[in-house]
Amino acid sequence: MSGSHRSELIKVAIHRAGVRVLTFLGGERKQVMILLFATVYLAYILTLRFGMFVAVPVCGVVWLLGMAVLRRMATSDPQMWAVLKRARKYKGFYPARGRFDAPQPQYRDYK
Repeated sequence: MSGSHRSELIKVAIHRAGVRVLTFLGGERKQVMILLFATVYLAYILTLRFGMFVAVPVCGVVWLLGMAVLRRMATSDPQMWAVLKRARKYKGFYPARGRFDAPQPQYRDYK
C-alpha cells in the first residue's frame, strides 16, 4: 500500500438524536394513541350507562395507570412493544424453561 494510506480506523460520530426512538407523552406513540382512543371510548360508554360523574374519574384512573405502564416500558426499552410481540410469537417454539417431558435430541452416528 502507499505511504499516504492511513491504517487507523476512521471514527464516525453517531449523533444520539439520529438513532433514538421518538416517544409521545413519555411512551411509544402507537400505544399511547391506542390508550387514548380506548379511554375516550370507555368514557363514552360509561357516560351513557352511569353518567358523567362516574365516567370521568374512572377514565382518569385508567388513563393515568395506562400511561404509567407505558412510560415505564418506554423507559426500560423504547421498543418494548415490539419485543413483547416477538416474545409472544416465538413462545410456542422456545419455552421460557426446560421441560422434563421434552424429547431427547436424536443424533445420527456417522461411524
